[in-house]
Amino acid sequence: MKVVEKDKVISGMLRDELKRCHEMLDSLEKSVSELPKGSISERKKRYKNKVYSYYYLKYREGEKVISKHVSNKKVQEILKKLAMRKKYEKEMQSYEKKIAYLNK
Repeated sequence: MKVVEKDKVISGMLRDELKRCHEMLDSLEKSVSELPKGSISERKKRYKNKVYSYYYLKYREGEKVISKHVSNKKVQEILKKLAMRKKYEKEMQSYEKKIAYLNK
Protein backbone atom coordinates (compact mmCIF):
# COMPACT_ATOMS: atom_id res chain seq x y z
CA MET A 1 0.00 0.00 0.00
CA LYS A 2 1.43 3.32 -1.04
CA VAL A 3 -0.30 5.28 1.72
CA VAL A 4 1.15 3.06 4.45
CA GLU A 5 4.65 3.31 3.02
CA LYS A 6 4.50 7.12 3.06
CA ASP A 7 2.93 7.50 6.52
CA LYS A 8 5.41 6.52 9.24
CA VAL A 9 2.81 6.63 12.01
CA ILE A 10 0.54 4.08 10.36
CA SER A 11 3.41 1.80 9.35
CA GLY A 12 4.72 1.96 12.95
CA MET A 13 1.29 1.01 14.29
CA LEU A 14 1.09 -1.91 11.89
CA ARG A 15 4.57 -3.14 12.92
CA ASP A 16 3.53 -2.93 16.58
CA GLU A 17 0.34 -4.86 15.84
CA LEU A 18 2.32 -7.51 13.96
CA LYS A 19 4.71 -7.87 16.90
CA ARG A 20 1.77 -8.14 19.33
CA CYS A 21 0.12 -10.80 17.17
CA HIS A 22 3.34 -12.86 17.10
CA GLU A 23 3.65 -12.60 20.89
CA MET A 24 0.03 -13.67 21.41
CA LEU A 25 0.46 -16.55 18.99
CA ASP A 26 3.56 -17.77 20.85
CA SER A 27 1.72 -17.51 24.17
CA LEU A 28 -1.28 -19.44 22.84
CA GLU A 29 0.95 -22.15 21.35
CA LYS A 30 2.61 -22.62 24.72
CA SER A 31 -0.78 -22.85 26.47
CA VAL A 32 -2.12 -25.33 23.91
CA SER A 33 0.93 -27.57 24.23
CA GLU A 34 0.24 -27.97 27.97
CA LEU A 35 -3.41 -28.98 27.49
CA PRO A 36 -4.57 -32.50 26.55
CA LYS A 37 -5.59 -33.21 22.97
CA GLY A 38 -8.25 -35.56 21.65
CA SER A 39 -11.73 -36.34 22.90
CA ILE A 40 -13.47 -38.22 25.69
CA SER A 41 -15.32 -41.40 24.77
CA GLU A 42 -17.51 -43.54 26.99
CA ARG A 43 -17.57 -47.33 27.06
CA LYS A 44 -20.31 -49.26 28.78
CA LYS A 45 -19.91 -52.75 30.22
CA ARG A 46 -22.61 -55.04 31.56
CA TYR A 47 -21.93 -57.18 34.58
CA LYS A 48 -24.63 -59.00 36.53
CA ASN A 49 -27.46 -56.91 35.10
CA LYS A 50 -25.70 -53.63 35.90
CA VAL A 51 -24.22 -51.22 33.40
CA TYR A 52 -20.88 -49.63 34.24
CA SER A 53 -19.41 -46.65 32.37
CA TYR A 54 -15.72 -46.19 31.67
CA TYR A 55 -14.25 -43.05 30.15
CA TYR A 56 -11.26 -42.89 27.81
CA LEU A 57 -9.27 -40.02 26.37
CA LYS A 58 -8.63 -40.76 22.69
CA TYR A 59 -5.99 -38.94 20.68
CA ARG A 60 -3.51 -39.51 17.87
CA GLU A 61 0.25 -39.87 18.05
CA GLY A 62 1.38 -40.01 14.46
CA GLU A 63 -0.76 -42.67 12.83
CA LYS A 64 -1.63 -44.48 16.05
CA VAL A 65 -4.81 -43.83 18.01
CA ILE A 66 -4.09 -43.88 21.74
CA SER A 67 -6.81 -44.57 24.33
CA LYS A 68 -6.07 -43.74 27.94
CA HIS A 69 -8.40 -44.55 30.80
CA VAL A 70 -9.73 -41.53 32.71
CA SER A 71 -11.13 -41.89 36.21
CA ASN A 72 -14.70 -40.74 36.79
CA LYS A 73 -13.40 -38.01 39.11
CA LYS A 74 -11.25 -36.41 36.40
CA VAL A 75 -13.69 -36.54 33.47
CA GLN A 76 -15.16 -33.06 34.03
CA GLU A 77 -11.72 -31.53 34.53
CA ILE A 78 -10.44 -33.02 31.27
CA LEU A 79 -13.57 -31.92 29.40
CA LYS A 80 -12.93 -28.34 30.56
CA LYS A 81 -9.31 -28.55 29.44
CA LEU A 82 -10.34 -29.94 26.04
CA ALA A 83 -12.81 -27.05 25.62
CA MET A 84 -10.07 -24.56 26.53
CA ARG A 85 -7.73 -26.15 23.98
CA LYS A 86 -10.39 -25.84 21.27
CA LYS A 87 -10.97 -22.19 22.18
CA TYR A 88 -7.25 -21.41 22.10
CA GLU A 89 -6.86 -23.14 18.73
CA LYS A 90 -9.62 -20.93 17.26
CA GLU A 91 -7.88 -17.84 18.66
CA MET A 92 -4.61 -19.05 17.12
CA GLN A 93 -6.28 -19.30 13.71
CA SER A 94 -7.54 -15.72 13.96
CA TYR A 95 -4.07 -14.45 14.91
CA GLU A 96 -2.51 -16.42 12.04
CA LYS A 97 -4.95 -14.73 9.64
CA LYS A 98 -4.09 -11.30 11.07
CA ILE A 99 -0.37 -12.01 10.71
CA ALA A 100 -0.83 -13.14 7.10
CA TYR A 101 -2.79 -9.95 6.36
CA LEU A 102 -0.24 -7.68 8.07
CA ASN A 103 2.67 -9.30 6.22
CA LYS A 104 1.19 -8.29 2.84
